[in-house]
Parts: sequence; structure tokens; C-alpha cells
Amino acid sequence: MDSPRQPDTSPAAPARTALSVVGPGVAVVAIVLLAFDLRLVFGSASAVLTEIRLTYDLGSGSAALLTTGPVLCLGVFAVAATRAVRRWSVPAVLVGCLLLVVVGTVLRGAPWWSVLVFGTLLAGMGIAVANVLGPVLIRLLFPHRIGLMTGLFTALVSASAGIASGATVPLDAAVFHSWRTTLAAWAIPSVLAVVAMAVLALRYRRVSRATSTSAPSAPQWQAGVLRSPVAWAVTGFMGVQSLLAYSMIAWLPTIYRDRGLAAESAGLLLTALSVSSIVTALTVPVLAARLRRQSGLAIAVVALSVAGLIGVLAGSFELAIVWAILLGLGQGGQLSLALTLMNLRAPNTSTATSLSAMAQSIGYVVSAAGPLAAGAIHSSTGSWTAPLLALLVVMIALALCGWIAGRDAPVTTGDRTIESTGIVAGS
Repeated sequence: MDSPRQPDTSPAAPARTALSVVGPGVAVVAIVLLAFDLRLVFGSASAVLTEIRLTYDLGSGSAALLTTGPVLCLGVFAVAATRAVRRWSVPAVLVGCLLLVVVGTVLRGAPWWSVLVFGTLLAGMGIAVANVLGPVLIRLLFPHRIGLMTGLFTALVSASAGIASGATVPLDAAVFHSWRTTLAAWAIPSVLAVVAMAVLALRYRRVSRATSTSAPSAPQWQAGVLRSPVAWAVTGFMGVQSLLAYSMIAWLPTIYRDRGLAAESAGLLLTALSVSSIVTALTVPVLAARLRRQSGLAIAVVALSVAGLIGVLAGSFELAIVWAILLGLGQGGQLSLALTLMNLRAPNTSTATSLSAMAQSIGYVVSAAGPLAAGAIHSSTGSWTAPLLALLVVMIALALCGWIAGRDAPVTTGDRTIESTGIVAGS
């Protein structure tokens, strides 16, 4: 006689239930549109930064507010994610985040510098919380496909900045005939993301009701991650790779425009960087999930960025596309590895949420120094050589953090692994 079928109590069981309720198609579409929306603000502004500087008579440091300001928001407001999910579900919080991005993006079309900055910062606030919860949403719905879905998520995040950068100038010239209107028009993809995430949030409410009796409430911030050397290594890797990424998003087109390259061609360099990042963004998380140690993988993706920076420093127009591609391969691999490590080093979803909040809040505050410092060094020296050399130096720290974070060791507090507090089902 067959024994009674036992209930599935594996860690992935609640996620399978959640995915069956919301629907795999809805989940994938929502994650895709969310990821695509997280860097449009950055890439679109960098493509017309020269025009913005001329319109408002700005120096390099002041203009960097449009790229540094949002990055600071990513750091300052990332910790709000853990507070928000105590009251609302992860998809519901993401709907609110995307609405902020829509409003902020539309405000960038106003003919005042202060409103342009405010709109950019408002969008940055929404992106800050969404950055933290994107990997958490993946872990909630696809714990058995973390590598694949993180790769897809990262590829779209990386590509969106380049797509926005490459398309902004042509859209300005052929369609809108105004850089302000063009910047505001990037709210259209954000509206689509709001709709998709709202559908997911409505369906996820049924998951919350179904699991409320057996699953604990939303995770609290786990202060223990602050005492974990592994958590600090993940945070350092996240922060320094972001410092490089946002420095390139902010200044790579400007570097080549200052050297005499046409605006459209310079914008396409960032597009090449972002599109090439898709390759490593898709492959690195899959490899990382299969390896016990990711240290060697971290060194490899850092080496790609070092080669690209050396090429940009050399200043050759003929090989500019090659250096952009190398930078893209490095950055796509670094970002996707950083996001994957947040899940691989965390023993449970609650810890993953805290680690993600820590890595992104502290990491993005660190990364904000990149565009600002690069602009300030350029203003004081009149050359892009010194800023590029400074970025090469910080690659040493990136490699060191990647080596430590890649070791097969979980996030711990003292000698004890942080205890599981359950998944975020119902949060």
C-alpha cells in the first residue's frame, strides 16, 4: 500500500506555489520590464550632457549632478526597501517605485534646471528601492533558476543604459527636436513596467493569503550582516564596480566628444558598451551558480575592465569601439556576479534582502564618488588622463573584494551563520 503523499516542505516549495499563482509569463514579463527601466534615466541624460551643459552654462562638476545625484539616491534610499516590505508585498513596493520613476522622468522635460535635477533625483529614489528588490523578487519566484534569471535581469539593466544613450540623440533629431522632450519621452517604457508589475502585484496578493498561516512576516533588517567580512566584501565589490560603471555612463561619450568625435558616434560607444555587457551578464551568473568558488571569475571580469580602461586612456578613435566592448564585457560580468553573490552568500531570503540592502546602500554611496570625482579631476586638470588613471587604481580594490566575496563562505555574524528567519512570502 502506498504511503500518503507528504507535503513539499523544501525551500523552493513556496516559490513554486507563488509562480503557479502569478503565472510564469506574467512573472518573466514583469521582471524584464523592471530591469529594462532601471537605467534609462542614466543613459539618456549622459547622451545629451553636452547640450545640457551648454544650455545652463554648467561646468563638469555641476553637470555630474544628473548622474551622481541619482547614484547617491541609490545608496541613501536603498535601505528603505527593508522597511517597505514589512507593510507591503515586494511586487506592490515595486509598483510604487516604478511610479516614482515615471513622474521623475516626465519632470525632466521641464525647462528649468532645478526641476530637471529634482525629477532625476525622484526617479533615482524609485530606482534605489527597486534595485534592492529586483534580486529578491527573483529569489521569491525563481529560486531554482537564480543564475539564469539574474543573468537576464542584469543583461537588461546593463543594456538599457546603452540603448537610451544610443537612441536619445537620433530620437531628438528625427522625432522630438528637443532634448527636453526626448528625456521626458523615456517615461513611456516606465509606464509599461508599471502596468506589468501591477498585474503581478494583484496576483501575488493571493500568494500572500495562501501562505500567511505558515510563513513568517516580512524580514527585518539583520544588523548581523554588518559584522560579516563576507558581506563587506560583497558590498565592496558591488560599490567599486558601480563606481566604474557610472563613471563610464556619465563620461565615456563626453570623453570622446571632447576629443572631437561626433555626438551620435560618441553616444553609440555607450550603446556598444551596454550591448556587449549582455554577453557576460547572461553567462557569468550561470557559471557562478555552478561553481563553489567564484574568486577566479571575479578576477577575470575585472581584467576585462582594466584592458578597456587602458584602451580608452590610449585615446585611439580607430579602436574606441573595441575598448567600449571590453568595458561592457567587464561591467556586465561584474554587476551580474555582484547580484548573484548576494543570493549565493546568503543562507535564506531574509538574509539576502538584508545583504542586498547593505551592498546597494553602502555600495552606491561609494559609487557616487566616481562620476563626481572624475568630473572634478577633469575640471582641475583639463584632461581625461588623470581621471582614467584613478579608475585604474581602484580596480585593485575591486579585484580584492571580488576574490574574498567569491570564496565558498556564507554571510556570518562572528563565527555563526545568520539564522534563517524564513522567506518573504506574504511580504
